[in-house]
Amino acid sequence: MKKQRGFASIVSLLIVTAALIIGIQQWSAYKTKQRIIATSESFYNRVLFINEQFHAFAHDKYLSGVGINTQHIFPFKFIDLEGDYLPTCSNEDNQKGYCFKYNQTPWGEIAEKDYVVVPVPNAISPTHYRAELTLTLPDKNNDALKFDREATIQLFAQLPNITYDEVKNQIVLRIERPDKALAYDSLVKRSGDDSTLLGDWDTGGNHAITNAKDYTIRNSDGSQQLVSTGLVKIFQVKHGDFIDKPKCPENQQPDLTLSLHTVIISNKYTLTGSIKPFRLSETATQWQAGLQVRVVLNSTGKADKITTGIMTAFVQCK
Repeated sequence: MKKQRGFASIVSLLIVTAALIIGIQQWSAYKTKQRIIATSESFYNRVLFINEQFHAFAHDKYLSGVGINTQHIFPFKFIDLEGDYLPTCSNEDNQKGYCFKYNQTPWGEIAEKDYVVVPVPNAISPTHYRAELTLTLPDKNNDALKFDREATIQLFAQLPNITYDEVKNQIVLRIERPDKALAYDSLVKRSGDDSTLLGDWDTGGNHAITNAKDYTIRNSDGSQQLVSTGLVKIFQVKHGDFIDKPKCPENQQPDLTLSLHTVIISNKYTLTGSIKPFRLSETATQWQAGLQVRVVLNSTGKADKITTGIMTAFVQCK
């Protein structure tokens, strides 16, 4: 009887021990899966950030004048994002687990050849370009990495810009032009690059175009006429009147041209034909108009000068 009770105790102990071992194994497997999921989610979020930073790079290039539909809107190499767009991670910090390198994956690195810029729809007649980043998955024949691979595929399957190649065991991230690229292309660009209007620009009558360095108008032969040199203010002045000098654009100077409008002569004089509008004096901010009319005094026949008359003043920048 005692032997039977002892045997039963041993069996019970073995069952409990086996259950504990199974429980520990299951808990360990569960924690391993949770760690793998966390690692995959971390990598997934980093790829989302990389995609955003490609767009940030393209946006900055566009603002600098690069065409939205050219290959130059994307980095020449993946490493070009490091620093300004992706944080730099030193070897020391990476080994301590403080950060990830720009091209680091949970299973290795993204090779330089795995980043390309491709023409769309083809190289012969591309309408635009996109970037492609190839991510090599864990070895599908390695049972130890099987769950890593499955977790990664499930996460990345959510992205619409992902293609999966089962044979090559790769995921390709397609980075398209920034959102609203067609709208960008339709806007008048700040850079002035490739921004020809397709029709008249109507500001609605309530707004002005201000603070421009200059404007040009197309001549009939295709040449350009500067508006600033064609703007002329016209005044009527008399001898001794002061005319304010205009404020001019850079590399242009105020210019005054005087011409005769009307000569006023009383019956005391006879005009000899010599009439001279001229600049009587000049300061930094004003000109003074002068008029000299040569006449003959009828009563004596002697030559004289008078200043009665009206001149037209043409003021502009040249």
